[in-house]
Amino acid sequence: EMLGIAQPAITKTVRDMEEDLGFAIFERGPKAVSLTAPGQRFVEDARQSLAQFERTIRASRRNAAGACGHIIVGYSALATSRQISEALDAFHRTVPGVQVEMHVMSTDNMLKNLKSGQIDLGFLLSHPTVGAPGIDQMPVWRSRIGVVAPAGEAPSRVTDLSEMPFVMGLRENWRSWRALLDSACDRAGLTPVVVDEAWDVQVILQRVAERRGVTLFPLSMADSLPAALELAPIAGLDAEATISMAWSIKADTGLLRQFRNHFPPLG
Repeated sequence: EMLGIAQPAITKTVRDMEEDLGFAIFERGPKAVSLTAPGQRFVEDARQSLAQFERTIRASRRNAAGACGHIIVGYSALATSRQISEALDAFHRTVPGVQVEMHVMSTDNMLKNLKSGQIDLGFLLSHPTVGAPGIDQMPVWRSRIGVVAPAGEAPSRVTDLSEMPFVMGLRENWRSWRALLDSACDRAGLTPVVVDEAWDVQVILQRVAERRGVTLFPLSMADSLPAALELAPIAGLDAEATISMAWSIKADTGLLRQFRNHFPPLG
């Protein structure tokens, strides 16, 4: 009804397409229709191809208007650092006229958008739980993990944290970061008392500023914090965060390789 086409016509069109493709897209049951495994892969590839086609049209329009290219970059809040801004400045000096569009997003959305072609590159936390087929990653920097507290109030030792309340990212949205912190805290003999959780990094920082608790972030984020907060190293917490650049192997281009060259891989 939504398409304004009779059901028999849709059924015939789908069956004709399946015959042309040489495999079944749908598995038809008595009460429901679901995608077959080859059908699922076909739909995913088709979505990626469509997204890439739409991006090509947008890029061509920008090129016609005088631009020299367009790169869409996703990044985790944990990847906010001077490394990105410095490399962007160097890239623009080397390849002037290229528009770089930056969007903060969760790691799950970043991987999904890389696969679909909605973004070209992503900066995300490197962790055994982070990855997807067809997505390549290159570690680009490491940072020690420190404690975020109101300015002038940061504890200096991990033992000081044992009685302090914590504000953390929601585990379902910050899975890899929470897993990394779980391991680090276990090694340090610390069991954080989590009194508040939030999805958005700005909400987490606001609650720390309100003294509801402290939190743990990479020290590389220090320059991006509001003046009311400080991010300080803490003795006894031997933990690092590694940030990787990720991209779709299928959608890689010369321009993206030029961009990546401004982020030398970790040795």
